[in-house]
Amino acid sequence: MTAMKKTIIIAFMLLVTVFITNACAAQPFRLHIVANSNTKEDQQVKLAVRDAVLQATKQEIVKCKNAKQAKEYISDNIEIIVKTANDILEENDFDYTASAAVGNYHFPDKRYNDVLYPEGDYQALRLILGQGEGENWWCVMFPPLCISEIEEENADVEYTSFFAELIEKLFGENKLTVK
Repeated sequence: MTAMKKTIIIAFMLLVTVFITNACAAQPFRLHIVANSNTKEDQQVKLAVRDAVLQATKQEIVKCKNAKQAKEYISDNIEIIVKTANDILEENDFDYTASAAVGNYHFPDKRYNDVLYPEGDYQALRLILGQGEGENWWCVMFPPLCISEIEEENADVEYTSFFAELIEKLFGENKLTVK
């Protein structure tokens, strides 16, 4: 192996280490919706509100580069989110309304494929429907895993690897072997 290839490999490995460290250090921003009660109707409308809120925020959330930007976007548009929830409640003839707040809330473990978001306190948008005494639904809003979780059933997703493509460009193969 030439000295140039060794240098490229070392630089690449350092870049990967920095990337992984930054990705792991990034804090997620969550969405938490609490139903009015545990009746079938309240639980169903909770999911309808979820879908409407994710649809209303999707276009801008996917543009966010970090949880701080997501929190700022949500905080700046919380009235629109509450209105979206209230519109769904009204369309479905519910006599209660939604309220929302951005804050720090406790969540259990959540796994998305091979990534574990451990139990702990996280920044989140909490949307309370009516009395907020029912079962809740939550997900990771940033990175936008909520959207992929909801759309997963209806779309084929193809994942690519920036690093695999870079290695292929540098070395003309899709596997890196070092002897």
